[in-house]
Amino acid sequence: MDFLIKVMVVLAGLAIGYTTYKVSGAKDEVTGLLSILIGLIATQVINTIIEFHRHSQYIKETNLKLANILQKISEPMQTTAELYNILRYGVTKIPKEQIPNVWLELLWKIESRYFGLSYTNPDFWWNQAFSKLAIEIQRVKKNVIKAEINRIFVYENHDELRNLQDVMAEQWKAGITVRYISKDIIEKRILLKKLSGKIKTLDYALIDQKTVLLVYVDKYRQFKHGEIIVSKEVFDTYKIFFDHLFDEAEEFVCKLG
Repeated sequence: MDFLIKVMVVLAGLAIGYTTYKVSGAKDEVTGLLSILIGLIATQVINTIIEFHRHSQYIKETNLKLANILQKISEPMQTTAELYNILRYGVTKIPKEQIPNVWLELLWKIESRYFGLSYTNPDFWWNQAFSKLAIEIQRVKKNVIKAEINRIFVYENHDELRNLQDVMAEQWKAGITVRYISKDIIEKRILLKKLSGKIKTLDYALIDQKTVLLVYVDKYRQFKHGEIIVSKEVFDTYKIFFDHLFDEAEEFVCKLG
């Protein structure tokens, strides 16, 4: 295709040169040479125009591809796999609508252990369909790869603790180690209060060795937004608080029968 275009350009240049020579009516060699020169110049001009058009199209296509990539990056992330590929393990803010999806994706990625601290309003979180799916994923991880899965529930009052009984029983039956502790106890224990001052939220998950999912809640303890942080240092800060809280919390044992 490129060869044919070049041939056509050359022929067009020769045609212009020949036409110029004929129109001039001159018979001398100088005029003939000038006609050939005009033809060659015309060939170059036409070729330059074609190449300019071709490069313009290439630039437009490149800009379009770049715009699509930038749009993909700026869109809310649908999976943490996409998130990891784009950010190369960094820190990112998660819109509240995406928190359930991100959480489920992280559960599927568990390789050895998962520690979860839950302070979100139980009715808002644990009665949702995605939470039922999350429990089944954890059951699979527990049974198939023998992952260590622990969860601590932080409750506000005895009524809330009573409402959490069925939720904790369901998770206990899935093989999850479940414990619970009052928010008041965290405030009263000197060490726990001190350690809690080093973390941003009481609702978070620790996955394997260095992945942290933080969930920030409003005054109703419903989602505001989330954060994924992949950092051993941050992981260890939240793990220290979790370990001390785990020691202080009461173990849940389901009463079968």
